[in-house]
Amino acid sequence: MENRPSAPSQFMNGLRSAIEDSLEVDADAVINSIKKEAKEIEESNSSSIVDAPSHGHLELCSNVMSAYNNLLPVIGDKDSTLEFISKAMINGVNNLSMRTSLSLILDACKNNPDRLKEIFSWLMDQYGATFSWAAPHQETEDEDSFSIEIQKCYYFNFFSSHNAAFLTPILCQLDSIWFKMVDPQKHGFIFDKSRYQTQGYGAPKCVFPIVMTKKKS
Repeated sequence: MENRPSAPSQFMNGLRSAIEDSLEVDADAVINSIKKEAKEIEESNSSSIVDAPSHGHLELCSNVMSAYNNLLPVIGDKDSTLEFISKAMINGVNNLSMRTSLSLILDACKNNPDRLKEIFSWLMDQYGATFSWAAPHQETEDEDSFSIEIQKCYYFNFFSSHNAAFLTPILCQLDSIWFKMVDPQKHGFIFDKSRYQTQGYGAPKCVFPIVMTKKKS
């Protein structure tokens, strides 16, 4: 089996590339400072680890928080720093391997809402006990739909506990990698962006709505 880099490693790789390409600083020194502070954040929040997935969640959140703390004085303002880190996250995670895996998953669910729900439910289970979710189903005369709804999110809770909920959208944006790949003509369903919401953008829960339009007989 292919040994793929973890999300924290992918983020740090994307961050290094962004720093080297765009900032007139010693990239090694900045990355080392980010890693050092991230490790301190991780150690001071070790009580949030309740299972293997939450260890990865903590590492990723610690890296993001440390990156913000270290890059804000360099870049100079909050919005520009958030934009810089967000782009680094996307560029690090949104690689060919990721897109290939997502493409295969979406193709396997063509015109099959039950299969789609089954796969997304399995994927959510991989996030572990620090996420809680449901997958309510709705059916009307015209469409068959379900939503992955997340009531408890480790990322949002972690950043909120550090008065840094504004960092959560850096991770929320990763959702766009897969829902932008949904092709209604090819897959037979849509991701309904009008119903999409996340806690990172102020919603009470995260909602990922999948809609399959029924064919008229």
